[in-house]
Amino acid sequence: MARPLIGITTDQHDDGDKYESPLAYAKAVDMAGGLPLLLPYGSDLSLIAQYVDELDGIVFTGGNDLDPAAYGEDWHPKADRVDPGRQAFELALLAEVEKRRRPALGVCMGLQLMNVYRGGSLHQFLPDVPRESALEHRKTGEQTLRHPVKLDVQSRLGGAIGKGEISVNTHHKQAVHRLGRGLKVIATAPDGVIEGFEDPTLPLFAAVQWHPERLTDEPEHLAPFKLLVDAAKQARP
Repeated sequence: MARPLIGITTDQHDDGDKYESPLAYAKAVDMAGGLPLLLPYGSDLSLIAQYVDELDGIVFTGGNDLDPAAYGEDWHPKADRVDPGRQAFELALLAEVEKRRRPALGVCMGLQLMNVYRGGSLHQFLPDVPRESALEHRKTGEQTLRHPVKLDVQSRLGGAIGKGEISVNTHHKQAVHRLGRGLKVIATAPDGVIEGFEDPTLPLFAAVQWHPERLTDEPEHLAPFKLLVDAAKQARP
């Protein structure tokens, strides 16, 4: 049987005239049994339906900060602004993916995008947010930190990972504030930061705040990609 075709959203290279995608996303999809395909966000929005015609599933990847006008706020002074063309493309793509009930997995900014798309909001700068036993969720210098995350093992994603608690990497300064409609929290950090959610009414509409693609030598972090690929096989039209 042919592998399911899994779209992977791309980012903008620092020099502004190239797309870029960390190798780890395509490698994770490949290791999970999917066929990875990078999606150029500069394409005309009218082509999105054709892209989704071909895709069996999609990964919404990490990146810079979404325009907070999408949830009624102004830019934080510490913001690293995402390319507005990328944001517009991915919101339109997500709408088409949801309408077609294609399986979707969000990673880091991908989680934030999925939450904002569903009418939720973000904490724009976690160090500003008072919380008990606050953790550092940002990368510090050359070191990427790790912390535990508690999982709902009754959820699709928690069940696929198969553990009630795992150690994750952390490299983000924003996080879910108001949860979007229809979403259920399935993973939390010790300081209460939402680390994962899903919509249980869809074949797969799930997201994590950490970067499992960078830890695929650990089975619990390859598991979200295997879940996506398996859901893509089952949801093929």
